Amino acid sequence: MMRFPPRLLWDLARVRIAQKVFGATRYPWALRLDLARSRAHTELPSPNCVDSSAEISSRDSQALSQVRTSSAPVVWVGGDTPLQHARIGHLTREIVNCGRTVFVEMDGTLLRRRIHEFRPVARLYLVLPLNGLENTHDFRAQHTGNFRATMEALRTAKLSGFHICIETTIFPDSDTSEFRDLANFISTLDVDGWIHKRPGASANDKATIDALQFASNLLPSRHWRAFSALLDLTPASAQPRTEKKRAANPSVPKVEKMPTCEPREAREGHEEGLRAL
Repeated sequence: MMRFPPRLLWDLARVRIAQKVFGATRYPWALRLDLARSRAHTELPSPNCVDSSAEISSRDSQALSQVRTSSAPVVWVGGDTPLQHARIGHLTREIVNCGRTVFVEMDGTLLRRRIHEFRPVARLYLVLPLNGLENTHDFRAQHTGNFRATMEALRTAKLSGFHICIETTIFPDSDTSEFRDLANFISTLDVDGWIHKRPGASANDKATIDALQFASNLLPSRHWRAFSALLDLTPASAQPRTEKKRAANPSVPKVEKMPTCEPREAREGHEEGLRAL
């Protein structure tokens, strides 16, 4: 049975309390990082984090700045495969050193070659995609042999002591009967977690929502089921906002911006998910 990490469960419980007092905007439960969108800029390392290297790339500096700015206990590194980032192993160590639980999306065909760059620590989860059994997964990946490469990467990572989380994308045409077969197969892999997500192009499609609901009921752990729902409700583009300096111009009056509010449905979904944890 997949066991949800007690430390992360405690961190999310603290977020639930803080959100009730201060609001979800100030205390988000997760921060998504997309390294492909990061823009280079220089920044001095914070004394609150222990840096394992004196040299930090500009992209790493920006990502670490976002982590320090956010109070979220979970950092999800995704987007275009993070393994394309040359210093991803170093970056994940720095984020873990900041006291966050890190989930890193992996490409099964690249992980075996770069797994030596990571350290198997309790707060690091390697996320491997598994979108069906062999034929279906290879079709979704548009690459024959991707399923077997992912299985090899998974075995290598488990033998090296890493925590593994499986991520399954739910498509509108997903076969419900194959979901059951996939759930039975995953139960034999001795992985640490399993979550679902919907593709961005059909996020609000009724068929996708129905398939996502059916698939979520197959997750063997209620904690991972709630965690998956929370992550699905977290916008991938959510990043800390930084204020730009306003040019001094007395002829232009200062306009007060109305505070942005989280949509009611998303807010209620987050609250329900945190209660379920």
